[in-house]
Amino acid sequence: MPTARRSVIVFALTGIILLALGIRTGVAAIAPLASSMDLDVAMNGLPLGILGTIPPIAYALAAWFSPWFAQKVGLESAAMAVAVLGALAHVWRGISPTYLSLFVATAVLMVAAGVGNVILPGLVKLYAPNSIGTMTAAYGMALAVSSSAPSFFGLWMADAAGWRVSLGAWAAISLVGIVPWLWVVSHAKMRGVSEAEIAAALPVSPPLVSMSHSPTAVAIMIIFGVSGVMAYSWFALLPQAMMELGGLSVERAALALGIFTIMGFPLSLTIPHLASRSGWPGALVGIAVTCGLSGMLGLLLAPTLAPFLWAVLLGLGPLTFPLSLALIGYRTKNHLTALVLSGYVNKLGYLLAAAGPLVVGFVLQATGAWTLSIMFLMVVTLLEIPAIWVLAKERIVDDELAEHGLSAHMSS
Repeated sequence: MPTARRSVIVFALTGIILLALGIRTGVAAIAPLASSMDLDVAMNGLPLGILGTIPPIAYALAAWFSPWFAQKVGLESAAMAVAVLGALAHVWRGISPTYLSLFVATAVLMVAAGVGNVILPGLVKLYAPNSIGTMTAAYGMALAVSSSAPSFFGLWMADAAGWRVSLGAWAAISLVGIVPWLWVVSHAKMRGVSEAEIAAALPVSPPLVSMSHSPTAVAIMIIFGVSGVMAYSWFALLPQAMMELGGLSVERAALALGIFTIMGFPLSLTIPHLASRSGWPGALVGIAVTCGLSGMLGLLLAPTLAPFLWAVLLGLGPLTFPLSLALIGYRTKNHLTALVLSGYVNKLGYLLAAAGPLVVGFVLQATGAWTLSIMFLMVVTLLEIPAIWVLAKERIVDDELAEHGLSAHMSS
């Protein structure tokens, strides 16, 4: 396989960061502007809630075809496609005349982002195999910035130029993100020829199999999914819980949500580095379970005692998200396996993440109390416990599949 020149690697790593910086801006861009959007449907309540369910569902759907698509056109071309489609969808949202148009544009944007979610670990494994922790931390931080930036700048842009410009302006990041991949494509074509020659020399591939044959792959998928359930549930419901259980004002409940959210920044920077150290992945899962359960017990049994401490502990629970992203690179032998594993993890993980908040909200609505909803989240958190021992074994996904006579590159 051709060795990439230093300039190619620099452009590729720049492209990875820009890709991560652009794919999450659409998630939180609408909520701050909802009251000022003059569409055919009032942007509050159910219409706004429906738009909020699109991201995890679209991410799960995109994960079904993303590995096939990336292997068909190449990781770099897939990254370009994500950036182009994302830019078009941002503009489409800005010019949408109706709610239906906005809904479809949002769905397209989130599917593009879902493809980006899947290919990012593969790109890191390909272009930074010796710096997986550093690059995962870097693009994890870019994802965090991408998710939070619209909350800070969206309303400011809307006040200056209108809500349509505010929605469409995020296309600029995606457009800039195309540029590095234009430089990398020629190297990608040479690598594609080399990979085809290698594949032609291999024996006939085994039948289609599932990543579920690998305990390590299943463990990574579960901790990814549980982190999504916790994050999406508390993003939606923590302020309400803090007001109803802890007696906080609207402003202090919003501060609690801010504390929960900001915990993602230091975790994104530190966890990927720790994931490479012997003995740490299993221990980190144990820490996540302990902190998450402690925060929920505190909120349930002593909500007024230390509400901001409970918010910090709840914010530490999803540390398994950056951990799972790093492990996709660390526990695979090459970028092709990392790509397939990423598709598997995103596909099933985001289905869990989409279902979690719906169950929590339904139980809360049906019972009128928080006890069963929080207990449900505690049970979900306990699903991570087996991963402590599985990840402590430090097995490689390719090796586990090989023990069953399976090929990781043919898995799903």
